[in-house]
Amino acid sequence: MVADLKKLPEGVNLSPFAVRVFQVMARYTAFPWPILLAQCKRCNLDPGSLTPAQAPAVIPHLAAGVGRFTSPEKQQGVQNDLEALLR
Repeated sequence: MVADLKKLPEGVNLSPFAVRVFQVMARYTAFPWPILLAQCKRCNLDPGSLTPAQAPAVIPHLAAGVGRFTSPEKQQGVQNDLEALLR
């Protein structure tokens, strides 16, 4: 059976802010968790406990990760929506 890629894997728990980041990503890509996980690791961050203070370091990487698999428009949408979470 194929897992629903827009859902978190079983046993993964996210902080409230990380949930909001995941939800933004899920609006733009079918692979929100793999991209969030890979790009947070790239920045030496724990995706499960991502905070607003840490987000500026990873937002460009998250947006680029989505853009690689979708379109420049979706990349910009992720960038804009994630930055809006910080306001």
